[in-house]
Amino acid sequence: MPKWNAARGYGAFANDPSLSPFEVALIAAWVDGGAPETEQNKAIAPPAAAIVRTDIFTPPPNSSVRTISRACGSQPHVTGKLLAIRLALDNNGSAGVSAILPTGRQEIVAWIRDYDPQYVTTYWLRRPLVLPAGSRMLVQSSSKCAIDLTLAR
Repeated sequence: MPKWNAARGYGAFANDPSLSPFEVALIAAWVDGGAPETEQNKAIAPPAAAIVRTDIFTPPPNSSVRTISRACGSQPHVTGKLLAIRLALDNNGSAGVSAILPTGRQEIVAWIRDYDPQYVTTYWLRRPLVLPAGSRMLVQSSSKCAIDLTLAR
């Protein structure tokens, strides 16, 4: 499995390789039901559930997308549709990423933990987060960090 440092329950990402609770239960049921343990007793694993995902966001054409890079902390005003984030942290660092909307409401975007600089990942939001005029990003980190924000107009 590829490394995935986003904590479950803090943001939903289109490129999350983690197994869903259903997939974990399916594998556990297959094993509990007598799955073979050796190469000599091969059996066909149960087919993966055919799930048609309609909630995954497809980024718009590049002409309408921009990426801005910032140091972590409280960011100046940011507007547009937040599509993705990419962090650069110290080894084993962690960071919480939130959007503060003009109404004062805070939207949690992600919590990245146990960061490994050898496995830099762009975290694509499952649904874009609309940041109206007056919104700002807040990135709280345990270490020195920087963030790239991918936004659509």
